[in-house]
Amino acid sequence: MSKKTNVLHVVESFSTGVYAIVRDIVCNLDPDRFEVLIIHSLRDDSPKTIEQDFARANISLLYIPMGSTKEYLTSLRKIRTAAKAFNPDAIHLHSSKAGFLGRLALKRFKVPIVYSPHGFSFLRTDVGPLKRRIFFQLEYWIDKYKRSTVVAVSEGEKQHALRFTKNVSRIDNFIDTRMFETLGSEEKGFIATCGRISPQKNPQLFNTIALALPEHSFLWVGDGPLRETLTAPNITVTGLLSRKEAIEHVKQCSIYLQTSLWEGMPVSILEAMAASKTCVATNVVGNRDLISDGKTGFLCEAEKPERFIDLLKRLIKDDELRRSIGRNAREYIAKYHALDQAVAKYEKLYTVSL
Repeated sequence: MSKKTNVLHVVESFSTGVYAIVRDIVCNLDPDRFEVLIIHSLRDDSPKTIEQDFARANISLLYIPMGSTKEYLTSLRKIRTAAKAFNPDAIHLHSSKAGFLGRLALKRFKVPIVYSPHGFSFLRTDVGPLKRRIFFQLEYWIDKYKRSTVVAVSEGEKQHALRFTKNVSRIDNFIDTRMFETLGSEEKGFIATCGRISPQKNPQLFNTIALALPEHSFLWVGDGPLRETLTAPNITVTGLLSRKEAIEHVKQCSIYLQTSLWEGMPVSILEAMAASKTCVATNVVGNRDLISDGKTGFLCEAEKPERFIDLLKRLIKDDELRRSIGRNAREYIAKYHALDQAVAKYEKLYTVSL
């Protein structure tokens, strides 16, 4: 029997969409061909079911804190030590922070390195232009320090990666569409979103829209540091839920609303579209890579809440339009964002240079 390919994953943002993508990649790699070590940090919204979610004979987990600047030197040393012991044949770094720390720690490793930004930090709009320029320069510098293949999760993210490197591939985010073969309960009339209540997800806009539609119920599936900004009396916040519980809420909503300010390619929209939901989303990278305006959903500018409000009123009244768009969305996801297609591409990426 030939030797397995050892794949090391380093993940700082071990929650929400990044967590889902990492889990669905590693848990669906061929266990006879791949051995996996995941070095991960934890966040306040990291799932409590990590051990169960990654319970595979070929997958090991190692917790190394990476979130705070005071932990960076220790993180670098521990990542390097763990990697030496694991002896990887390929390395996959997830999100900007792990992408930077991982390449610093693993410069001497002569194996392919893959870097998935999952939404570049220099696209953030909750920080000023100086900080965004610094984030971009850090991406530029670390790519020169230690070359990697940037794997963009959308065409929009790919175009931004080409600003600082030519080593760019694209594997769109994906979901396990088998989770949506049964759509479950009938619509219950509410408007939903999923995600961490943080600056990226723009809860202020969500709240503004809810206040303008007081006769309709809104649901935020998740929790986060900006929970107190959701003051509208018609908004319910679920708190942290398992992925299965979150998906059940999405299956029951009438419309999915995404107010984020930047994205890579949001798993939450992939899931909503797979559940045949009409998505109304901000016109940003990731969202617009998924949604064809007026065909598989609707796009609006974040600074124009009235456009969101008018669209939601129209969709609430027009059952046929809402369901037609939802059907188109479901067909699109099944055709272009299925799990098996993406995992095959990652398996090839991990082994192409061996």
